[in-house]
Amino acid sequence: MGEKFIIIVAFIVAALLLYGCGTADEQAGDLADQSEPIHSQSQTPPALELKIGDETIQTYRGSYSWSYYDSEEKSMSGIEAESIPPHEMISTDNARKVDRHADVALEFGERPLSYQLFVWDEAGNRTAYPVPFELSEHEGPTLFEIFAHWEQGQASYVVALDVE
Repeated sequence: MGEKFIIIVAFIVAALLLYGCGTADEQAGDLADQSEPIHSQSQTPPALELKIGDETIQTYRGSYSWSYYDSEEKSMSGIEAESIPPHEMISTDNARKVDRHADVALEFGERPLSYQLFVWDEAGNRTAYPVPFELSEHEGPTLFEIFAHWEQGQASYVVALDVE
């Protein structure tokens, strides 16, 4: 009985040792497969511009979480960037005047999987609004936040508009 136990344990140990001696390609789980394209090597989320009527309006990027392939390290890397809240980031005092009936197009450097729209008040409270982005529901100086999601991460963008 003791010999059978020793033989079984020796067999299991030998199997585990052989399993651990696989090829380097099979064990390199954190290395990218060179045959598959890596969609984003950018270290930051794409930019966002608003097209409102004939105008192009830049947004300010706030907090974000982003992962990318670092070709020097040959591995995935990630960045977490925090910012102050949108209502402290920019003021509605210098908001761009826009027509409330104008069409709004969000032009991302890379199209997100989804996005959410929020409006901030001066007290720091935010209210969610349905997408697509419609100006007709707003009036006067308004602080908008667009929160976008990609496979690589997520980012917040802020813009102040004076809706007339």
